[in-house]
Amino acid sequence: MQQFVDAGNTDKGFLLNFSSYRNNIGEEKLARISAHEEYLKLGKDAAEQALQYRRFVQAELSPAILQKIDSCLSQNCVLGTSKYCQQLEISLHRRVRPRHCGRPRKYYHNQVMDWAWLESQASQLLGRYCYQEIRLPLLERWGESLKQIPDFARDEAGECQVSTEHLTLLRREGTLGCLRALQEHQDLQSTSKLWYLGAMFRAPKEQHTQIEQYQQLGVEAFGYSRVDIELEHFVLQYDFFKSLRLDSYIELKINTLGTAQEFFAFRQALRQYYQPFIPFFNEQWIDWLAGKPEKLLQSTDNFLVTLQSQAPVLDAFISAPSRQRFAELADALTRVGIPFAVDHALYPANAYCHTIFEWHSDKLEEATLLCRGGRYDHSASELLEREVFACGFAFMLEPLMRLQQLTRKNQFEPHTTDVVIISQSWVARAHALDMGRRLRTAFPQLSIVNDCSDMRMSASKRNAERQGGRFIIIVPQEDPAVQMEIYDKTRQQTQVGNINTMIGILSQSLNR
Repeated sequence: MQQFVDAGNTDKGFLLNFSSYRNNIGEEKLARISAHEEYLKLGKDAAEQALQYRRFVQAELSPAILQKIDSCLSQNCVLGTSKYCQQLEISLHRRVRPRHCGRPRKYYHNQVMDWAWLESQASQLLGRYCYQEIRLPLLERWGESLKQIPDFARDEAGECQVSTEHLTLLRREGTLGCLRALQEHQDLQSTSKLWYLGAMFRAPKEQHTQIEQYQQLGVEAFGYSRVDIELEHFVLQYDFFKSLRLDSYIELKINTLGTAQEFFAFRQALRQYYQPFIPFFNEQWIDWLAGKPEKLLQSTDNFLVTLQSQAPVLDAFISAPSRQRFAELADALTRVGIPFAVDHALYPANAYCHTIFEWHSDKLEEATLLCRGGRYDHSASELLEREVFACGFAFMLEPLMRLQQLTRKNQFEPHTTDVVIISQSWVARAHALDMGRRLRTAFPQLSIVNDCSDMRMSASKRNAERQGGRFIIIVPQEDPAVQMEIYDKTRQQTQVGNINTMIGILSQSLNR
């Protein structure tokens, strides 16, 4: 489509013959072109439809979408969302999605090293954006404040995460902890930017006796009412993905819910619309109708699909100021070069208002969600009993780790170790430990590891290379103070000498 638009700048006849772009943006009206049903959903009137269509065409496609198109063409597969393709595979009993190239990897880096590197990348980036780390309690107090916002105390299916007979519960996410810190510390109450990292807990569906643990990195900002803070969050998220070399595998989906009152009116309209059909509903549908009626619009059940065609749409309840606010954010995202797609079927998992978003990666196929967030002014204000502007998001670290492992061959390997010292025997172990201590004193900027394992020499060398160590020092059993071997992985060069020789080689490498 963009090629047709560019061609139209120089050849109007070509554009009119092969593209409906000028017609759809309102510059030309051609009698032989009729508006598509999806085009009419872009806005309430012709002017808004033309504006939204222009933005859609001018928006940059994400590298993940371009890569997906290329993979589907090269492998003759279906181009569609993961959900659609999974449904198609179930009905056809065959795979319709592109497969990954190459054999499955037999070895991954040490998980502890991967976690440490991932957390270090996040900490450094958030520090550059001047966000402060906050330590959250493992247990949340169960009380009236939690009951005010049931979304924070329930899972996505609406099931309560804790019995009201108990006074505490394991934290499900970090938002409540940040809000409590905001309430208890006066210095945070004007404007504050916080981030947290740690284990969260949830009860899997239909397994209320078991608790799952998952790792989450969250960011919260309080006291900022404009869309600027939301744009900063998007830039921060995109920078984080780029630092992990994952920007070619991710897609951003955004939507607007309008104000909390507008979204509440939409939910009430849905409840009123579905009310006559309650006798035909099962127990789950009734729960959805009471708590989150928009879930009925996402179901693939044939009966509900039939009802969805006449159901109220969220767009009809969003006011002009809310539309303008979202349009400003969308235009800003385009200007800063962050690819995105507006997904009108994206609804909140928690008590959000105005902007909501999700980052996904179809590379994972299952559990594709990498990051989720949005604005939640209304719910935060209700909890703290005063006006609060709140916006935040959370990275799902387990999916990020899996995506890193799948794409590691195309990434920069995390450099966590500079020097690995291996002793050939127990006799040389003391000399190796002493050498490590002397090198750490001489080079405090280097990370130096002593291999204290009982592996064979060949296995120890392979393990040292997997740790990312540039230099591998072998301390022999016989006269280690005089004869040692150092291998430079970068230059693929081996040299022999004493401790002074080792210090000289390392000094030269730092000066290059």
